[in-house]
Amino acid sequence: MYAAEYSILLRVASGDQKAFRMLFDQYWDGMYANALHFTKSPELAQDLAQEIFTKVWLMRDKLPEIERFDAWLYRVAKNMILDEMRRLQQSPDYAEFMDAYFLAGDQDAHQPTTTKDIEKQLHAAIAQLPAQMQTAFRLSRFEGLTHEQIAQKMNISKVTSQNYIARSLVAIKKYMAELGIFLLMMLKH
Repeated sequence: MYAAEYSILLRVASGDQKAFRMLFDQYWDGMYANALHFTKSPELAQDLAQEIFTKVWLMRDKLPEIERFDAWLYRVAKNMILDEMRRLQQSPDYAEFMDAYFLAGDQDAHQPTTTKDIEKQLHAAIAQLPAQMQTAFRLSRFEGLTHEQIAQKMNISKVTSQNYIARSLVAIKKYMAELGIFLLMMLKH
C-alpha cells in the first residue's frame, strides 16, 4: 500500500471526516459502477454504494490493519451486493427484477428472456456437471452451506469442496455464456 493511502486510512480510523471524504471521492465511481454492473439499476446501485461507504465508516477502526484497501473495499462491496441480491430473491417482486435484469443485457430475440427460461437453462448447465460437483454446487448455491459444511456433508475435504465449486462455476458460466446468458449474481465467488 502506498504511504499516502495508509496515512489517509490512519486519519479515517481516528475519525477524520475530511480524510474519509478523500477515500469516498477516490473510490465512489468504482463502487457505483460495480454495483450497477450487478444490479442494472442506477437507484439500487447508488443505494448500495452509499451503504458500502457507510460500512467503511462504521468499520474505520479496522482500517490500519488492512494491507490493500482497494482489495478489501471490493470484497466488502461484493459481499454487500450479493447480500442484496439474496434479499431480493426473497422479495415478491423478484421475478420482475430478474426479467428486468436480464433484459438490460444485450440479448438476441432467440435467447431466453424470462426468469423461467433462464432457470431452466441454469438447471441444464448444472445437470452437465459430474455428480459430485453438482452436489457441491447445489449445497453451496441453493442451500447456502459453507465449504466446511459441504465437506462434512459430502465426506470430502474443504479444499475439495472449494475446487468443486470453482470448477462448477467455470463450467456453468461457460455453458450459459454460450447461450448469451450472464448470471452474475448467483455465480460469483
